[in-house]
Amino acid sequence: MPAIPKVSVVIPIYGKSGDLPRLVEALLGQSLQPHEIILVDSSPQPMEAPPHGTRLVKNPVDVALSWDYNLGAKAATGDFILNMQQDCVPEDATALERMFQQLTALPGRVSVVALVTLPVENFRQYNFWGQVLMARWVGRIRQGISGKFDLHRADVYRGIGGYDTDRFHFAGEDMDLFLRLSERGEVFVSDVAVLHHHSQNRPVSCRDVVRKHFQLAESFGALFRKWGFALRRIPYAGHWTHHLAKFLYPVVLLAPVFPLPALAVLFVGANLANLETLRLRHWKTFVLLPWVNVLLVLAGMLATVRGLLTGRQRYSVNK
Repeated sequence: MPAIPKVSVVIPIYGKSGDLPRLVEALLGQSLQPHEIILVDSSPQPMEAPPHGTRLVKNPVDVALSWDYNLGAKAATGDFILNMQQDCVPEDATALERMFQQLTALPGRVSVVALVTLPVENFRQYNFWGQVLMARWVGRIRQGISGKFDLHRADVYRGIGGYDTDRFHFAGEDMDLFLRLSERGEVFVSDVAVLHHHSQNRPVSCRDVVRKHFQLAESFGALFRKWGFALRRIPYAGHWTHHLAKFLYPVVLLAPVFPLPALAVLFVGANLANLETLRLRHWKTFVLLPWVNVLLVLAGMLATVRGLLTGRQRYSVNK
């Protein structure tokens, strides 16, 4: 009789139990049950009573999720590591088993990652700017590594040191990990999906959208400095609207020489780059959003340059 695979689940929680009961119940109800569920808490006020069936690990360093994932991997005793976020749930009770079968189907595979989908019912609860921020995540997205339902061979994951916590603090670490793991073998994008029940604890503002865009663009600059055109191998690179803005940066530089043509191309291109948001039924979609989309391109250009120069992403939306 074959041995039951030992899958260690690692979940950062930051002192919050919020969605944990739903996730823990879903994991314990999987046809392939986890060997252990490790909760990693970097909060200054850690959880006192972790849910039944879980193990709590205190992280003394409070920086970002990637630190928690790495610490959880060090504490894990399984042969496989499943990184998850507590507001996510596998799409059905066979999700983990199917992911494991896909991982072990070929000897050269080192990781299998799920599709990510934001449920429409969650999206509809956001305010206007919250929907602008998350519009492109509705549907089944081939993101690549996301930390939401990623299954890795533990020896390979630990062998490369997990996430790069030196260069990437708040964005870009998942894409960097994808490429580093790909140097050891295949990172396979599964047809299994994970539901991301993302909630916004406070109303999102226009400023929040710009700051988050700056953060992501800074990570692109740092990633490009490190990996160059190898970034094309990341599944997320296939979403053209997510990356169209980067091709508008030269247009900005041409604006002083050819102001009217450059501004026209910038305006149209900036709105195509955020095409998903133009479907929102709100007066701001037609009055404010077109100009905010232009601002996002400009902010993204500055952030990309910063990331290129420093080779790091350290800008946080919370600081």
